[in-house]
Amino acid sequence: MVTSDIFFFDVDGTLVDPLTHSVPDSTRYALQELKNNGQLICICTGRSLDALEDAGFDSIAKWDYYICCNGQISYDKHKQCIHRTPIPHDIVVSCIAKADALHAPLLLQGEKTILTKEANAHVKAAAAFFNEAIPPHSTYDDFDVYMMIAYGEVGYDYHDYNDLKALQFIPGQSSYADVVLKGMNKYTGIKALLKQLNISGYIAFGDSMNDLEMLAHAKMAVVLGNGCFEAKQVADIVTECVCEHGIYHALVQMKQIKPHESFERRTIYE
Repeated sequence: MVTSDIFFFDVDGTLVDPLTHSVPDSTRYALQELKNNGQLICICTGRSLDALEDAGFDSIAKWDYYICCNGQISYDKHKQCIHRTPIPHDIVVSCIAKADALHAPLLLQGEKTILTKEANAHVKAAAAFFNEAIPPHSTYDDFDVYMMIAYGEVGYDYHDYNDLKALQFIPGQSSYADVVLKGMNKYTGIKALLKQLNISGYIAFGDSMNDLEMLAHAKMAVVLGNGCFEAKQVADIVTECVCEHGIYHALVQMKQIKPHESFERRTIYE
């Protein structure tokens, strides 16, 4: 008999195939089976709640919780905010000034989502990577911001922002970096939720640099085959790629769901 657990799923490169921008049917089946078994399933992402809604993630599964903006704001299944850590306004202003000095746009995610400058080639490449629309260009008017996104060449280490000591820049797999308060990450959002629920452990699925803390603290960490090297180093299971039914196969291996004849079985490497 399956015991009750709580599961956290990254979105891009984990739930969503990075090439097709779609969620495999095997993943939808696996999520439904977890729900049928009485498990709690949660999204844990760098995206904002608005971005999740625009992308139709509510049609994929009946999510119990949403941890957004890399752990800086969380919502229950009714989308009521249950935890938030906004970036102080003066720090947001300092980051905008630094980006302006570099002639670079900055994306602000919070009570609204805006670009501080017109989209350049790096913004357009990142938007294509996520299959998202480019947000409007506007002026920051002191609204609460939970995460920022900086832009640069793929492989850029964002050293030009090193004097912003309160912030950490987490390069992504395209021409962008997630920008959050130093010490904040997906795990800090998970930890706050687990405390509210009085739950001591969790199972996590991820693939990227911004998943590392979430994976490292999980009682079972699963990394997709398309994941980065650093994520695979902290994984308990490295499963297949998203497009090869990676989430489904890992959950079958863990005996969390029953196999389904529609999905080809492959070996999972630990």
